[in-house]
Amino acid sequence: MQRRTMNRKRLMNFTGVLLIIVALALLALTMLMQVQQFAVRYDSFLQMLADFEDSVAAIPDKGVVILAILLLYLAKSVIPIPTSAVCVIAGMVFQTPLAVIINVVGYIGLITIKYFWGKRLGSGFIYKALCKYENIERILTSDAAAKDGLLAAFRVIPVCPINTVSQIYGAMEYDYYKYIFLSILGFLPRIISYSMVGRHVYNPFSLAFMLPLVIIFMISGFAIIGVNGFIEIYNKRIKTNTD
Repeated sequence: MQRRTMNRKRLMNFTGVLLIIVALALLALTMLMQVQQFAVRYDSFLQMLADFEDSVAAIPDKGVVILAILLLYLAKSVIPIPTSAVCVIAGMVFQTPLAVIINVVGYIGLITIKYFWGKRLGSGFIYKALCKYENIERILTSDAAAKDGLLAAFRVIPVCPINTVSQIYGAMEYDYYKYIFLSILGFLPRIISYSMVGRHVYNPFSLAFMLPLVIIFMISGFAIIGVNGFIEIYNKRIKTNTD
């Protein structure tokens, strides 16, 4: 068990640091693309993207696009569709504020479906889902405040599956309205960032495109390291109280 704990610590810390490094690399690449020599070769590619942007802007009925995006969120409850891709699509078609609203509505629909799905499955699902993660299982079954913090953290970290986390909290019969609030609070930075990425996808090496990605990787990296540290502190506190 101690070996498994050490492996988890190292993996989470490595993943967190890796995400931060990726963020810095993207930022450096963006700065490099501002150099005139690279920018000139980039013009033809930008023209192709500009033509695509014009065709997107010419879509006659935006209401159909909104419906399609919301249906994609609902489909994600049973099909492994990347949430980031759906957020980017909304940003490509709509201005960022409207894209964010559409993505928030779709996200609420998705996590609501999986919450009540988990609630129907019951406590047996929790055991099956968490039997490989003893530290997290201990926290979720013993500390109400820790459940709140972990839910927000799970939504921040990209590697945490949205559907599984939603089902676990539904199976625990966690308060629905608090669940929605904390889920949106944790996921909102990603929704905003991906929506901004979609708005500026037609100039993929611009600072406006890269900066949201840098922010996502930075937040995710520090969140993973933070959760790892929290689990360690919590385990030490439990051990001290039981000794």
